[in-house]
Amino acid sequence: MGKCPNILFFHVENISTGDVGCYGGGITIGAKTPNIDRFADDGLKLTNYNVEAQCTPSRSALMTGRHSLRTGCTSALPGVGLVAWEVTLADSLKQLGYRNAILGKWHCGNEPGRYATDHGFDYWYGIGETWDVALWPSDKWFQRAGLEPEHVIESTGPGHLEKIKVLDLEVRRTIDLEFLEKAEGWMRDAVTAEEPFFVYFNHSQTHFPMLPRQDFLDSSDGGEVADCIQMIDADFQRLLDLLDELGVRDDTIVIFAGDNGRDTTFHAPNNQGAQGNWRGGYFSTYEGNNRTVGLAQWPGKLREGASDEMFHIVDWYPSLLHLIGHEELLPTDRVLDGIDQSSFLSGAQDHSEREHFWMFFDELFVGMRYRNFKVLTHIIEHGAAAIQQLATPHIYNLTVNPDENTPYNYGQLHSWVMYKIFAPRATAFRRSLQGDAVPKGAPLDFNPKQALSP
Repeated sequence: MGKCPNILFFHVENISTGDVGCYGGGITIGAKTPNIDRFADDGLKLTNYNVEAQCTPSRSALMTGRHSLRTGCTSALPGVGLVAWEVTLADSLKQLGYRNAILGKWHCGNEPGRYATDHGFDYWYGIGETWDVALWPSDKWFQRAGLEPEHVIESTGPGHLEKIKVLDLEVRRTIDLEFLEKAEGWMRDAVTAEEPFFVYFNHSQTHFPMLPRQDFLDSSDGGEVADCIQMIDADFQRLLDLLDELGVRDDTIVIFAGDNGRDTTFHAPNNQGAQGNWRGGYFSTYEGNNRTVGLAQWPGKLREGASDEMFHIVDWYPSLLHLIGHEELLPTDRVLDGIDQSSFLSGAQDHSEREHFWMFFDELFVGMRYRNFKVLTHIIEHGAAAIQQLATPHIYNLTVNPDENTPYNYGQLHSWVMYKIFAPRATAFRRSLQGDAVPKGAPLDFNPKQALSP
């Protein structure tokens, strides 16, 4: 087998299907996304692409192929991170000689042993946790407290971290330009060395505070949200243009995906109603959180066109290793929640291998999606709302009730979904956590296999 393909994973913060034109949005909020739309037209558009409820759970799920309830990375709040025992996509690719770089937010651990460069990446330039910390330096109450602000950081090896500069609002505004420049340099160097690269590019938008760069300010017909979406569109195209310039477009798997749905909590009310066809936004149990943008291209190797077959973020790890012909590097001593979807992605079969996925909020198991049905034991409206435990689980038929507001008023209750599907599979899933799950807040050296031993 020849040289492995390059992989460019362009991860976007808090973006909904209502934000981009190829999903029927974009222009409806005043934003034009011609480059993303063209990429979708020429590649695969997943209209049933699903993630977890917050950015840390989604990002850890992408890296490990395991749900957040297994890795302990259940919350975006401080105090969580991958333990040393976990194996990541970057770990596997490194064994194949990939040059691995992450630009932007890691959010899977912010202490030695949990950095991105402790988990398979050769280089990391970005931030450890969240973008709203850029607000702190200009907060007079923070200044009076005399606390140290957060920094943009750089790491070139395991356990190493260097603070580059304070992350304030001005740095926040232009930080994606730095990510682009460093990603371009990394890709050029890898191509010159004739070695495959994995660039995990985590764009900072559309996470609050939303600060479009000067050349994108007021560029849209909407407000700052639409300006930032147009900035994402241009930044993505800049990396695609480089692939063309380097002559490696056909040898690169490119993925453009969201980590969560739209922010309808902390940036409200400007974002309300922008979640596209689905109700709700991130941190919620509604489709507007779990279902987001998912696009992919590998010319001549991946299927083209739109598909409503189910795909979950945990599926990327096993699917990518199968697509590049090195599935032997997948760990076999633990449960992978991800499913090999390579036959579906390549077009060898029309159907997805997945028909359900589990839903969590922090350490709470809140429900499942099964085909076009959703079963919920809890409802969460948004990130600042109370968690509502339901006396009787709700069962929504999303085909006829995408607004998720009528769980029981149909001629048929669809209660078979709860009795025949949800209950037995939930029992099996909980059993699978025994001896395989890392508890939230576990020490770096925690190993669930050893913890199970007498």
